[in-house]
Amino acid sequence: MSDIQDFDRCLHGKAAPCASVCPFSLDVRELVSKLQRGSFGPAYNLYRNAVAFPELAARLCPAPCAAACAQHLHMRELEKAAIAYNRSREPARLSVPEPGKRVAVVGASLGGLACALRLAQRRYDVTIFEAEDLPGGSVRKLLPWDVIAQELRLQFQNAPCRYMPRTRITAPEALAQQFDAVYLAPGTGFSEEGGNLFSDGECQDAITGLAAGLKAYQTILWYLQTGTRKTEESSARPASIFPSVAGAAIPELAGEYTKAEVRQEAIRCTKCNCQLCIDNCVLLQQYGQSPLDLARDVGVSTNLFHETQGHAAMREIGSCTDCGLCAQVCPVGIDIGAVLLKARQTLLDKGELPQAHHEYWLRDMAFANGPEASVCHLPQGKPCEYLFFPGCQSGGSDSRYVSMTYERLRSMLPNVGLLLRCCGAPALWAGDKALFQQSLKQIRDIWLGAGKPVLILTCPSCLRTFRTYLPEIPSQTLYELPQLKPAGIGSYESASVFDPCASRGNEALQQAVRRIAQACGVELKPLQASEDTAQCCSWGGHGYCVNPLFVNQQVKQQIAQSGEPYLCYCVNCRDIFAARGKPCRHILDDILGINGASRPSPTVTQRRENRRNLKKELASRYGLPLETAKVDTNITLHINPAVAEKLSADLILEEDLCRVIASSESSGRLLINAQTGHLAAHRKIGYLTYWVEFSRRNDGGYEIHNAYTHRMTIKHEEM
Repeated sequence: MSDIQDFDRCLHGKAAPCASVCPFSLDVRELVSKLQRGSFGPAYNLYRNAVAFPELAARLCPAPCAAACAQHLHMRELEKAAIAYNRSREPARLSVPEPGKRVAVVGASLGGLACALRLAQRRYDVTIFEAEDLPGGSVRKLLPWDVIAQELRLQFQNAPCRYMPRTRITAPEALAQQFDAVYLAPGTGFSEEGGNLFSDGECQDAITGLAAGLKAYQTILWYLQTGTRKTEESSARPASIFPSVAGAAIPELAGEYTKAEVRQEAIRCTKCNCQLCIDNCVLLQQYGQSPLDLARDVGVSTNLFHETQGHAAMREIGSCTDCGLCAQVCPVGIDIGAVLLKARQTLLDKGELPQAHHEYWLRDMAFANGPEASVCHLPQGKPCEYLFFPGCQSGGSDSRYVSMTYERLRSMLPNVGLLLRCCGAPALWAGDKALFQQSLKQIRDIWLGAGKPVLILTCPSCLRTFRTYLPEIPSQTLYELPQLKPAGIGSYESASVFDPCASRGNEALQQAVRRIAQACGVELKPLQASEDTAQCCSWGGHGYCVNPLFVNQQVKQQIAQSGEPYLCYCVNCRDIFAARGKPCRHILDDILGINGASRPSPTVTQRRENRRNLKKELASRYGLPLETAKVDTNITLHINPAVAEKLSADLILEEDLCRVIASSESSGRLLINAQTGHLAAHRKIGYLTYWVEFSRRNDGGYEIHNAYTHRMTIKHEEM
């Protein structure tokens, strides 16, 4: 599991690939930005400050930046254009006091000259010793002398140095006695280091020598100002993280660029900055945070001092769906979701995690594993070879997803059983490690008692949970069974398969679903975010209670991927999209020959009743024990569809309203709205206080007008 320390490896905000391979660490993003605006003077100054001798560097540099560029920009031509179209190339004069120190530069190669130039611009007294008549070293073999001479005269005009030609130095140590610092430039053959002697040895070519001289200037400047040698920094550079754009339109060069062509070429630059996680995560987009910013806030939230700090990232921590897409797209594999999940666990251990954020889901998990909904049906007198595990939500969406599928499996596979309960994911998302481990242990014990059968699953989230946390249990999906023959009612011609986030990396599952759809005659239209980049529908992690704005945006974004009907193989995806009006089917609808794409999403109360009725059906069919619902059955509620939809959106169960009304009627604690005559009552259930506005009906029932919940506790004082 990733930790906050992993964010140190984050590439966001780091050098672009082009800059990472540039010998001079040129800020290419800024250079291109200036050229895009037609600001040739500032672009030239930026380039000159990086390379010291822009005319020579532009001609000699092999342009490794172009090889690293995702768009294959003609960087060398852009640099030359910055020089050509700049109005004034006069170097600036630094208004700094004379330090009163002397520096010797041995060797007038390009690197030695660059180091001398920079120190002289700082008004150090610099003497250059050169064994030959003319400066430049190997550059004189590469460029015409008049080009070299003109550039040197230009750049040195405000930085005078003593130039000592035909002076061969044989003992650098002697110079070290006369000067405050001595630089032994590349090409001189000297490698002495220590004290006030600085050397770069041999360099591959003139450009690497030039870069070495500029780096030596920084090192010597530090020494002259502090009296200490600067600690060497790692020279390792990150490799390019952006793949080249295949087939990118690269303008053909026809001589030098015009100003308009320079801007056109510069505009092609995308200013690479790794933000793949941000581009793929609605949560990071919502908060406008970089991963490093988020890591900082998470660190504050998980190391709280109540007297001084607030919960900086509590909402982000609670909103993450734990879908894992950030780790999938990250070039260095940072799993932001794992960090946020660990933060939930840490906050829960400290008693700082708001329990109300996960209240509904943990109660639903307890219901799924309780006697009203859970089922364990094993073959009698035979070894159980397969165990159907449909998960806790399939039967809530449509009970036939479980009952009919189980009957189909009984006709297909020998000695198949049924285990109907929750896989424990809600406890994991809530940060409750103990409850999650308890759930896993119960499942493992049942599996061992059943003779270690192969699990057959329909829920990708359950499959991911088992393969991650119970890898010893063999598991596969229903859709991969070769015996499976879909019924398919063929009510639609085309659709887009919406791969759930839990299917990411499981190509066998993804392709199996597509084969079933095609066998039903469905023409499949691809989605941009699918398979390895499959997005989350917003279900995971319980973000709904914490951050409804994020959830709404997440759902909206996924629905907008295509105008085609969606074919899902996660019931949560199907029901969430259907609740927003998206035509949507589950693959089980095609396999079983039931339902159309317009089936409405069940409310939270209907989901619970569907599971109760499923348990009754299975108990009757297979002779299983049955426990009646523990609710106030003597109370009848009347709720119009609009109110029922609001209650479901707020995760309020109608049975909880029955408990509130029953409690208020017995205690007499009721409020009356003088304007409407409606009654209002409250009761705390778990971590939430429920309020319900209602009227008594003549038939003995109750008309529900509104309901809501909050985390405050109401205390009553006796008068």
